[in-house]
Amino acid sequence: MLTEYFEINKEILVKALEKSEFKNTSKTLLNFYHKCKSIDESIKATDFQTNFYPCVILLRCQIEHFIIATYIWIQFRLTEKDEIARIYREEYLIHELLKRLNYSKSNNISMSSRIAIAFQKILDILTEKKVLKQKDLEKIFIKGNQFDIRKISKFFDQNLPLKNDNIIRAERIKSFLDAYNYFSSFVHGGPSADEMLTDEYKSQMFGDAKDIMKWSSNIVGFTRIYILYFLSMNDKNFESDLKAEMNKI
Repeated sequence: MLTEYFEINKEILVKALEKSEFKNTSKTLLNFYHKCKSIDESIKATDFQTNFYPCVILLRCQIEHFIIATYIWIQFRLTEKDEIARIYREEYLIHELLKRLNYSKSNNISMSSRIAIAFQKILDILTEKKVLKQKDLEKIFIKGNQFDIRKISKFFDQNLPLKNDNIIRAERIKSFLDAYNYFSSFVHGGPSADEMLTDEYKSQMFGDAKDIMKWSSNIVGFTRIYILYFLSMNDKNFESDLKAEMNKI
């Protein structure tokens, strides 16, 4: 299975990703894999019965990671260009920083000096490198907003299913989007999460701990497939590996 394949070949995979001409896409896919895998390990290390609430929070966070990773992956599949991943790593970074700074200023919230200094240093570096100019702020916010889950959902509606693809199925993506929405109350402290803490709701949602772990494991599995598929597009060795591993699923 892919789990064993990645463990055995992790150094080969990392080196191949580093050599890719699509530097931003390779780096982004690898980062999402590591992040989703870390969340998966945390979920499995948590006792589901006594820590149901944080387990769902972790899963919802992981689903959001997965949706964004899938968006970047599909964009690459459609264009075979590095642009969307570059925007994610550059403009979206600036977008996030500016939103945080603007939120703090508009609500008269003073960030700790350490955080404020770190943010300002990053902005200064980006300005010095001419990545960031005042006239570009509006364009940056527009580009950054494409990673909003609502916009990604519309993108999926318009572009799925992909031609000659049996991995990213529209109904499968919809199930993750539904779960993302369904579990939002857990992350944001909403009252509907309180209603879901009863044993009846728990059994309706997951049945038992194996279900939530299956969701989490599947997400990690998809991020592995994205990486292997990405590498197979330019290397026949990885293409044969992908076929062999997919036949095991």
